Amino acid sequence: MIKFTDKDILALDERFAREDIPFHARPLHAATEILGEQFSIGFIDNPQVGEIQRAYARLIPEVEFTWPGMGTGLASSVDRVRKAIIGVTYGTVNITVDKGLGFSSYQEWAAWCRGDPKIAGRSAFAFADMHDLVSGIDHNTQHKNVSALWGLAAEQLKMVAESLSQSGSISSPVLQPICLTAELAMKGTLLHLGIPEKDLKNPKLFGHDLGKLGQRMVKEKNHRDDTLLLRALSKFPDYVGGRYKETMLTRLEVITLALDAQFVAASSVRRISGVDMALQMESSTLGPRDNFFP
Repeated sequence: MIKFTDKDILALDERFAREDIPFHARPLHAATEILGEQFSIGFIDNPQVGEIQRAYARLIPEVEFTWPGMGTGLASSVDRVRKAIIGVTYGTVNITVDKGLGFSSYQEWAAWCRGDPKIAGRSAFAFADMHDLVSGIDHNTQHKNVSALWGLAAEQLKMVAESLSQSGSISSPVLQPICLTAELAMKGTLLHLGIPEKDLKNPKLFGHDLGKLGQRMVKEKNHRDDTLLLRALSKFPDYVGGRYKETMLTRLEVITLALDAQFVAASSVRRISGVDMALQMESSTLGPRDNFFP
């Protein structure tokens, strides 16, 4: 039995912070450091591994709730926003919307949806969008910067999900990552489709104009999402010109923009990756997406 103290764990945590090890990975790193050759998990499990992990979580609670999974998205029920983390999967798995959104049961998800089929359908498509975005990023492309742009879009979406799920009011700065989610994803797709980076950066050609980016993407690679995508983009604010102004949008309107940005980003990726859970949703009892997003 190897002895360790809270002081030992805190000292390791300071080192892990300097080494930029994510919170969620630190307890296992600590166990390997403390136990050395006695570290063992799996078929022959050293119970001290769990003891160290529990002690770490007691001292540094962030290790319990910062696991990033594959990526983060959002769903809504009226103006309630739920942040959902897309898990890492191996092999063939059966993913249900309630589990995918982090609910403990179908009944809990149904209650969150207020028993309203339209809210449930919208949350199902939201889950499909977040899945198609984060799962499609790895199904890339000949250009290394494409995945980088898609990944940055997913990180912006994560910021949006965390902000809206943890607040009860609207802060104007949240519009910036909402719009950047859509912009970065579309620019990644256009780069994959052969549009030079210098053109994507040219303010006279595209700049930060989401409408122009969407129209060019649709022209280069059409998709069943296109009508809804262009309609959604037409409602986005001028986020460059408006960055120094307080928004007049309501919380519901901002949530709608956030879900539209998630949809635009997902559609940008799935038209290249072929990862398309949204199509499975449409082919099921839900029917066409525009039944829920007119």
